[in-house]
Amino acid sequence: MPNKVVKLGHKVLALPICYDLFQTAVGSVRFRSNFVSENIANYSADNVLDLGCGTASTSKLLPENVSYIGLDTSSKYLEKAGKRTANRDSKLILTDIADNKWTQSAGKLDSALGLALGIYHHINDEQLEETIFNVASVLEPGSKLVSLDPVVDEKTTKLANWFARNDRGQFIREPEMYTEMFKKHGFSVKYEITRNSFRIPYDLILITATKEK
Repeated sequence: MPNKVVKLGHKVLALPICYDLFQTAVGSVRFRSNFVSENIANYSADNVLDLGCGTASTSKLLPENVSYIGLDTSSKYLEKAGKRTANRDSKLILTDIADNKWTQSAGKLDSALGLALGIYHHINDEQLEETIFNVASVLEPGSKLVSLDPVVDEKTTKLANWFARNDRGQFIREPEMYTEMFKKHGFSVKYEITRNSFRIPYDLILITATKEK
């Protein structure tokens, strides 16, 4: 469990400006920028569904003609997200991603790319399964959901393990658990593990889940 200093850090990161500064400092912004740009280029999506969008920093990486839907539980984050997405076709929804009410507002999304960047390890297994079910209900066949989350395996260093275990999210899973959940809800899955992508030791699992017909 995180100690008192770590818990204080978690509270500080709840502030949008502190969250953005931290993400920049550790190299997360640069890595995510490359990750999103590569996936947008690969999938030619017309719609982007951003689960746990935060301050919508991802939106500024998207082409102007891409529609953006951002979901988050923080009204403070969404307030800043609104400023970032004011000049594009966008919809921001204050919601828990495990709550299926947001699916009605989002509607069916064709040619869509779903993004879940550092989200799954913040929710328990039941919530994750509900989230995958919800996303499956709005994505049309052929659409993709790509995600990044911390992971710990036999090659993870002690320091990388410490950073993962002291993250604000406490649900670190093995790759096979993700694969099983996605397949259960009609997705085909592939994944890879990347290391040393940030300025701090941090191992990530990159998952690409494709909605099957």
